[in-house]
Amino acid sequence: MLTNLTLAVLDPERSRRFYMTAFGLPETGQSAPGMALLELGHGVTLLLQDVQASSAAPTPGGVELGFEVEDVEGTRHALLALGAEVGEMQAMGWGGGFDARDPDGHALSIFRKRE
Repeated sequence: MLTNLTLAVLDPERSRRFYMTAFGLPETGQSAPGMALLELGHGVTLLLQDVQASSAAPTPGGVELGFEVEDVEGTRHALLALGAEVGEMQAMGWGGGFDARDPDGHALSIFRKRE
């Protein structure tokens, strides 16, 4: 069972603020210098670890995180306000969304499925 996802980041505090602000992810209370631990739900945590201390990857990038959100347009505006690289909205038969990148260049897929 997957319980933890680690992202190698350049600035864990900046990444912590980004993910808390953009997606409302709460801290687990177990963060330490050089890392931040956020709750993704369903018993899974997101570890944001300084790239120098991480065995996840030698450089940031190389992973895509998919976030299903209630308000795609609102999330897009929030990411733009945070200075994220944000793509155009795309409508699909199953719903719609957009692609973006976090401050370290990790790919983000933001979407909402049709009901």
